[in-house]
Parts: sequence; C-alpha cells; structure tokens
Amino acid sequence: MKSAQTGWKMTELVVNVRRWGFDSLRLLAKSFAAHWLIITIPALCVITNMILFADLPHKDLQPVFDVLMEIATSMIPVGIAVAVVVRFVQYAFIIKPESPARALVTDIRNFITKPAALINGLPIVVAITLYNKAFLDLKPQIPYLNPFKWDEYFMQLDRTLHFGIDPWRLLQPLMGYDYVTFASCLLYNMWFIALFGTMVWFAFQKNSSELRTRFFVSYMLIWWIGGGLMAVYFSSAGPAYYSRIGLTPDPYSDLMAYLQDVNTRLPIWSLPTQDMLWDGYIGKSEPLGISAFPSMHNANAILFALTFRHINKFLGWFFTAYAVVILLTSVHLAWHYAVDGYAAVLISSTCWWLCGHLARWIHRQPTMLQHNQDMAALAS
Repeated sequence: MKSAQTGWKMTELVVNVRRWGFDSLRLLAKSFAAHWLIITIPALCVITNMILFADLPHKDLQPVFDVLMEIATSMIPVGIAVAVVVRFVQYAFIIKPESPARALVTDIRNFITKPAALINGLPIVVAITLYNKAFLDLKPQIPYLNPFKWDEYFMQLDRTLHFGIDPWRLLQPLMGYDYVTFASCLLYNMWFIALFGTMVWFAFQKNSSELRTRFFVSYMLIWWIGGGLMAVYFSSAGPAYYSRIGLTPDPYSDLMAYLQDVNTRLPIWSLPTQDMLWDGYIGKSEPLGISAFPSMHNANAILFALTFRHINKFLGWFFTAYAVVILLTSVHLAWHYAVDGYAAVLISSTCWWLCGHLARWIHRQPTMLQHNQDMAALAS
C-alpha cells in the first residue's frame, strides 16, 4: 500500500513539474510577444549593419558567443551587485522593514522560486545581446565606412558657440587641478556601473511598467540613431586624436600635455584607453572603434537623469548633476568636442519624449495587458 502511495506521489510530482515547465514556456513566449518593440529595434540595427557592410571589404564581426560571455561575465554580475545594493538601501532608508537584510533575502528567494522576474527579463537579455553585437560590429567599421572628416568643423563650431575660445580652455580654471582631473576621470569611468545596474534593475522586474518600456526603447533608439547612424555620417575622432589624424595646428596639444603631466602623479585612465583605441585603429591591436559625435557617454547620462526623476526626486537631481559632470568631463579629458555633448542632450531628450508616447501605446495593447496579468498571477 505504501509503495502504491509513493508511486502515485512521484507520478503527481512529475506531472506538476511538466505542467510547470509547459506553463513557463507558454508564458515566456507571451513575454517575447509583449516585448516585441524592444526586440525589433536591435533587429533593425542588425539589418542596418548588413546594408552598411554590403560593399565593405574589411569587416571583423563579433562572434555572438563572445557577446554572450561579455554580458554573462560583466554586465549581469555588475548589474546584480548594483541592484542588490540599491534594493538594500531602499529597504534600510525608505521602506524600513523590521529587518532589511531578511527582506532582501526574501526578495532573492522569491526571484529563484517564482519565475515572473526571470520570464519578464529574458526578452530584455536577448534584445541587449542582439544590440550589443550590432554595435560591436559597427563601431570598429565607422572609419572604413566614412573616414574621419568632421573634426575640424566641430572644433570651429565649438569656438563659434563659445565666443571664439576652445571650451576646454574655459573649463581649465575650474577643472585644471590634479585631484579635480583625477576625480573627473573616476566619475567618467563609472557610467557603466550605473548603466548595468539600471538595466538589471528594470529588466528583472516582476511586470512591465510604462517607465521600464520607455527606458529600454529610449536606450535602443538613442544608440541606434546616435551611436549608429549619426556616428557613421558625422564620423569624427575627437580632440585626443586631432593631430594623430593629420590636422594642424592642434588646439588640444596644451590640454593633452596637461593630462600627461597629471598622469605622472595620479592615474588618468583615459590616456591609456585613448592609446589602446588608437592602436586598434592603426592595426596594432584588435580594433574597438573610435567615434566622437555624438557622445554616447553624455546620451546615457541624460537618459539616467530623465528616467530616475520619475522614480525618486533625489535620484533625479543626483543623476542630473552627474550628467552635468559627464558633459564637462568629456571635454576636459579630450574625449569629445562640446558639441558632441550638446547633440547627445538633444538626441536623448527627443528619443525620451517620443518613447513616452510609444510606451503608453504599447501598454494599452491587449498583449501587454495580458502579459502583466500573467506575471502578477505568477508572482503572487
């Protein structure tokens, strides 16, 4: 009798596991359908690349496996770490449960045992993988598609907009100190932590909010239009490479000399990075790509400010201040002309406005409404 009961329970367990698996696959398929726009834009980026690369004899495309490994070993771990820290701070100072640590552990356990967040997040991972591959394929090819020819124009435009003075010279009395330059360099290099953390935070939520959709669609459009199409058309290297691409006289030689001098006392990581990118451009190492206009550092910083002001007033002001720092630092470290940053502000703001309308439309569609109902039921 006991043997029969044991056999019946095992059969019931197998049936439940299979049902859970089929239900999860069904919900995952519906999740991909609900996220169709976020997946479509990277697909359009890939198609754009195919058109651009059609007559290009020299092209080294990034293997999909390498992109997946980069996401698995860098973006996701860093993003998870940032998301966990942010969630703990939220519990400790805003929600204030009896035990913030226990509440955080409960969140982690629910993420594993209730797959709503995972099912909601997998389409985003696929979209980011597809987009990263498209961008990593494109950026090293920009000089081959359209050789650098806008640098002198942007240098002159900078002077025209700043009363006949190079913007970096206007910033030097404010930023031309060793520790200010070092701190600026540190903050400039931390943008990817904010990016990875924001992506993981939004991707693995239990449902898809308008703000979440707006963030990801904006991110995709900003990089496709700014980092892709405009970067190719307005191909430029940036102030750090002004003389290296054969332009004289070099109005940035004094700035580069200042940065090199500070680097003898404090590490200025932008300098070896600039050298590494140049080595890739001239064929001494793997090409990673050089592109100045528009500044995607600035575009992302603006996207953070626009996004987080809808989450928390303090975070909104914090990321607005960070966007200002990134704009000034991109000029001070010779990465960008000031107009690169101004264009990024315009592109990000326009995409954000447009994607607000798109997100509201998406979230009125039956597919998205049903998806969010399914995720709510799964998470309960």
